[in-house]
Amino acid sequence: MTDRGELLGFGGEISGELVPVLSVEKALDSEGETTVPEGAEAVGTRHRSTYRLAAAVPDALLVVVSQDGNVRFVADIDGAVTCWDQA
Repeated sequence: MTDRGELLGFGGEISGELVPVLSVEKALDSEGETTVPEGAEAVGTRHRSTYRLAAAVPDALLVVVSQDGNVRFVADIDGAVTCWDQA
């Protein structure tokens, strides 16, 4: 996005030399203290590339908007890629 909030593009895949993430922790509470493992193969390209970026940049907070309209927040919590689903 530009400084004015204009969308420049979407749907790109973050790949490069980033290591694949095979499993994430799905948070069951807002703090991410209670989680359940979730396989990364069950989600699409945007989610998997976001997981790779979260693992590579532990200080990042990422947002993925699914094609069906769901929103997922993703972050590295103590070395584990963790996600929170939002309606």
